[in-house]
Formats: sequence, C-alpha cells, structure tokens
Amino acid sequence: MPLTLSKAEESDVGAIADIHLASFGGNMMLQAQFPTPALRAGLRISLMDKAREEIRDPQWAVLVIRDDNEIISFAKWKRPVLDASYAEVPWRWPEGTRMDILNEWTKKVDDACSRVIGDTPCYCLSFIGTNPKYGGRGAASMLISWGLERSEIENVPIQLESTLVAWPLYKKLGFENKERIQMQLEGVGENGQSVLYEELSLVRWPVVPSAIESRATEVPKTEVPKTEVPKTD
Repeated sequence: MPLTLSKAEESDVGAIADIHLASFGGNMMLQAQFPTPALRAGLRISLMDKAREEIRDPQWAVLVIRDDNEIISFAKWKRPVLDASYAEVPWRWPEGTRMDILNEWTKKVDDACSRVIGDTPCYCLSFIGTNPKYGGRGAASMLISWGLERSEIENVPIQLESTLVAWPLYKKLGFENKERIQMQLEGVGENGQSVLYEELSLVRWPVVPSAIESRATEVPKTEVPKTEVPKTD
C-alpha cells in the first residue's frame, strides 16, 4: 500500500519514541548524554512525554508516515513563532542524564541558530526519524516536503540542525550550510578515546526571497568533506 502522511495522535507517542531511539540510538551525542541502558530507557519516557505535549500544542506539527497501519517515520515541525509570549513546554529528563553535556550542546545549537537566522520567524525541523527497516522508501522526503511547501506558501525560511551524513540530502533540497557546530566528547570512541562531534546549522530561504531575510546575521559558509554518504531517508 502507498505511504500516507497524517498528524500524529497522542496514542502514537510510543511509536514515535521507538523510532527516535532506533534512528539516533547510535548517535555519539545521544550516547554521551545518556550513557547507560537504564538512562536510555528513561529517555524513551521523556520522548513520549515531550511528543504528547507537542501534539497538544498548536505551535507544533507532529507528523507521521504510515505503511498500512504501522508508523514508520515521524517529523516534528515547529511553526513560526509570532507571539513573543509563547513558552515551549520544557523537556523532563531522566535522573542521571549528563546535564553538563546536554546543556553545553544545547547552548551551542541555540547560539548557532541565533547567528544564522536571527529573530526571523521560521519553520524549524526539530527531529525527523525513520524506522531503519523502512529506509529508502521516501518517507523522510514526504515529511520534509510538508515543511518546504509551507515555507514557500507563507514566504518564511526553514532552519534545522543536520548530521554530516544527512547534509547531502538537505543540500539537494536547497538548504545552505551556515555554520558548523562542534563539541569534544570524552570517552565515547571505540576505545574510550575523545571524539569531535559535529552537526551543521542549515537554512533554506523561499525561492522568492522576502525582506525578512535581511534580518538574519550573515555567517561564512563552511563545507563538509565530500566523503560523507547521503542519507536517503
């Protein structure tokens, strides 16, 4: 059967959390922040709670792709914030989370976002993940296209953070690499060595640029080594 896109329901939060962990469980930043199996089990509860809050919040569009009745992919889009008084429901992390690592990385990401997009209202792709068993079927492309269409219709940009592996896909879709975000992680390598973790802060402006583009701070573009393998889903 063809894949179908729909808004997530509260009953979907378990599937969303499972796909998140299946997609990002091997990510070094996740492993550094939640270094034990018990913490990652607690993270699943945090992911479910946050997804439930976002589904209830009209500022967010939590979307899922279904193959028949099975959820195989999800995305969390934050709509442009136009109300200065808006406050997002905070995360509730499991006890024992490496908050030193999490807070430092969050600050780096937030600072990069401020530099590349400024106070410009934008769509933000917070998370996107696909069950690895269903990769290559176009589910992620459907979820990204949802945001691309609204960006063009509303004439507002899109901002997101990308792993190096996913960058070629976003580049093909017209995103610009504005800044490389880096953090040294201790003891997460194969033999306990230090690893430099990197992501990219990306922006995609509508095809017909609007006056709001001038409100963002220009940041020199950096390039990613061409050895990275595109993520196709």
